[in-house]
Amino acid sequence: MAGRPPEVGGADAAGPAMVVLGDSVAEGQDDPDPAGGWLGWAGRLALHLGISREEMLNASDPGATVEDVVRDQLPAVRGLAPRLVVLGCGMNDALRGFEREAAARRLAELFGWGRGRGAVVLAIPVPRPPLLDITPISQFRKKRTVQRIHDFNAELDRVSREFGMAFPERETVAMVADPAMWSADGIHLNPDGHAYVAKVMAQIAASLLGERVK
Repeated sequence: MAGRPPEVGGADAAGPAMVVLGDSVAEGQDDPDPAGGWLGWAGRLALHLGISREEMLNASDPGATVEDVVRDQLPAVRGLAPRLVVLGCGMNDALRGFEREAAARRLAELFGWGRGRGAVVLAIPVPRPPLLDITPISQFRKKRTVQRIHDFNAELDRVSREFGMAFPERETVAMVADPAMWSADGIHLNPDGHAYVAKVMAQIAASLLGERVK
């Protein structure tokens, strides 16, 4: 279900029911799709909502920050009119560092596009990855990364509310804190983790969408 979509030229171009933007976790890495590629929480979320493979477009790229999503992924889907847009990024921003005001502007651009196309926009909270505990890094760097995760989630929450969308608190997907939900690299969810996130997010998405995806 993953893969970069072709450029869409016109503003009236028909589009899929669901568009996914984000990084390698949003792409579904480490959760193989029997049909090929990755399934991930996005593909599993689509299945929960009754959205077929053909009706979902996952434009996510490994390593993407929110800046990358706006620069590289948004232009490829801007002319589409999905009913649901799911954003899964922020982990790379937290690990590498980001300027909070700049990230807020990029998030506003993404949410503004989605709302302008009549879509529900749902962002996935950035979790605290086990990588921070299995990698030999200083306590200072660990605390700084945790603070960045908090700050990015705070901006996701603020921008979601600003555009009239719901943002699930990290506690909503509390079980994702269990290392058993993650792959050995400590940065990607395993199939159980993807399945758990998809199940929780499906309940939220269904309540926001009503019958609009059916």
